[in-house]
Amino acid sequence: MIAGYNSEMSKEEKISQLKMLINDPELQSFIDDYTDLFLQSERGETILINFFLKMLKSTQLLQRAELVESFTGLDVDQHCVGEDWEWEDMTPAERRMYPEKKKTVIQSLQAQLQQMNNRIEDASIPVLKETVLIAGNETEIRARLLRNRLPEVEYRNGMRFMNSQEVQKFLLQEVPIEHRTKHSAARKIAYDVMKKAHEMFPEILQLHKNKKGLNVIKFFENHN
Repeated sequence: MIAGYNSEMSKEEKISQLKMLINDPELQSFIDDYTDLFLQSERGETILINFFLKMLKSTQLLQRAELVESFTGLDVDQHCVGEDWEWEDMTPAERRMYPEKKKTVIQSLQAQLQQMNNRIEDASIPVLKETVLIAGNETEIRARLLRNRLPEVEYRNGMRFMNSQEVQKFLLQEVPIEHRTKHSAARKIAYDVMKKAHEMFPEILQLHKNKKGLNVIKFFENHN
């Protein structure tokens, strides 16, 4: 039996005694070490996971991050702000082996706005590539890319068109890397882009479903 500990004590008394021990300065190092061990245990890991899941749900952190990513067109796997320090730390050999690790460096929003202000006063200042991502809604940018792609697709049944699966592939593999989508959201984004393209260019694009139930966007050749 631990000195000073009485198994006959009530639950409230035990909790009170535990709180006193936790706040004892002489026991802080032991408590810290024990806490570390506990958090590394299966039970501790479960508590941490449940805590973070609850926090993510209550703060809608994932939804907020997805919203910001969709709005700006930025992708944590493809873009970085200011400096690609991971790429800079890689050796020449590593860069040759993993060229896909190189990210597009984007200026901070503050820097982009400052450059825009400077261009208003001096039109000779060039517009950098890094400013493209705040030039418009990402869905609209992709819709324009789709509109430009449709006149180039091969004729099928006397017309040029792309179905939703082909648009998904286009957005995943063919558009500039800074405007590509992710596999997990490709289906929904493809539909949104097709719908937006039809809304922006109704005189040359038509959106409908084919016999297989796939959304199809058609290009009117005579209006090109």
